[in-house]
Amino acid sequence: MLCSRFFSEGSTSASKGRQGFTLVELLVVIAIIGTLVGLLLPAVQAAREAARRSACSNNMKQLGLSLLNYESATKKLPPSQIVPKNFPDLFSGNNDYTVVGHLIYLMPYMEQTQVYSPFPTCMRMNPADFAGPGNGSDPKRQNYWVYPQVNAVTGTPIGGLQCPSDNAAAVRKTGGSSEFTLFMTVDPAGGASYVLNDEAPDPIVTNHHVTNYLGVAGRLELDGSYIGRPEADIYKGVFRPSEAGAIKDSIDGTSKVLAFGEVTGGFYNADGSSSGVKGSGRTYAMSYMCGAMPMHWMTTSFGGSRYNPADRTWYRFSSMHSGGLIGYTMLDGSVKFIAVDTDPLTLLQLAGRADGQVFNTSID
Repeated sequence: MLCSRFFSEGSTSASKGRQGFTLVELLVVIAIIGTLVGLLLPAVQAAREAARRSACSNNMKQLGLSLLNYESATKKLPPSQIVPKNFPDLFSGNNDYTVVGHLIYLMPYMEQTQVYSPFPTCMRMNPADFAGPGNGSDPKRQNYWVYPQVNAVTGTPIGGLQCPSDNAAAVRKTGGSSEFTLFMTVDPAGGASYVLNDEAPDPIVTNHHVTNYLGVAGRLELDGSYIGRPEADIYKGVFRPSEAGAIKDSIDGTSKVLAFGEVTGGFYNADGSSSGVKGSGRTYAMSYMCGAMPMHWMTTSFGGSRYNPADRTWYRFSSMHSGGLIGYTMLDGSVKFIAVDTDPLTLLQLAGRADGQVFNTSID
């Protein structure tokens, strides 16, 4: 009897099954997980952006060091770009300028000798050779795109010139389309640019690669753009067209003068009226053949009207970093991230190499 009772009780216990989650319990768990993911995602994104900004800062630091090494070896700074100071000459058929930009001069100091080598082989690189227009008889004084050896290397991607927070290279032209154009330099007088397409008879932009960093030209790049306006010459930058300056010219101090800044190119309107190139919203990106960028459109017009520096356009410094920050390399090689809405006078004082003014506000 005892054994029978024990067996009976054991049988009853063994028959009890474990119940699963109800639908309500599953929904609650899913909701909790979704809430946790929602809370963690911004933190993850912030951490990733912080890492990208750190990598961008390192790129700009290396760019500053390459400039200092170049100056140490040559006792001068690169020209902004080998172009006539009267910029419209480029549109009038004057082909006696190579149009080579300042970043090319730094390539040997960025472990990019293979990109640099064809340039001095094919053409003149000394800005002193371009003090005035030639007569077109010198085969080494032509626009750089006439030299096949040079065209063969300008499409080399250089990771140190691309910000990890941007993806400008993703919309490079392919196969002769007209969807992506690179601006080669700007005319501060009219906001115009020198544009190259990859369409006949100008099939070269397919061989160009992009940069997120350009030199600082000061308030304006071309001296002749505002002849008779003294205020146009107060804030000259370290990079000037067809002119090789030196660090000694920056009497404001190397820690108080900007050397490079971030650029993204141009974008369509934020209202979504156009999706831009390949749905990216981008209209243009910058080639590393470009000249230096003026600071003028980050500040105010000569009439005192404030431009909107937050608009990402091809003629302004801009970045894809969060918080409205733009990275700049100082002439001493240090890197600062400065708010896009920084006081205009402060930006002009930073851009000028010898304005002799005390900062209007702090940038620390």
